Amino acid sequence: MKNKELKIRKGGLVKAAPVDDPSWDPPIKGFYHLTREEIEEWYEDKRAATREARAKGEDAFSINFDDAGESRLPPQDRYQRLNTEMVYEVLRARCRVSHGYHMESGQVKILDTETGRELYCDREDLIVVG
Repeated sequence: MKNKELKIRKGGLVKAAPVDDPSWDPPIKGFYHLTREEIEEWYEDKRAATREARAKGEDAFSINFDDAGESRLPPQDRYQRLNTEMVYEVLRARCRVSHGYHMESGQVKILDTETGRELYCDREDLIVVG
């Protein structure tokens, strides 16, 4: 009889895989999509910074444009560090999701019960608990 490897399934429980060397390896992170309100808040902060720079008589170019002269785009998502001691519920076992301004496959949608956010992270960064 072949040893069955536990698979990530919807409704299952997973944990973030421990990092081998915390001083060298980055912590495991998931990302979540920003709401319309959070994006509007980013625009409002940008407008306020532009008004403040113009009031001081400074150039607002660096606020509105990047080094290549292209306009700054609002963030679409943010990262959140996963706790290796916490157990997460799987909402979707396999998904392809927009990340920034491109699509990323091999993701798992999990529920963070501390914040109530739905996070996306790589399948290989998770361990099945039960």
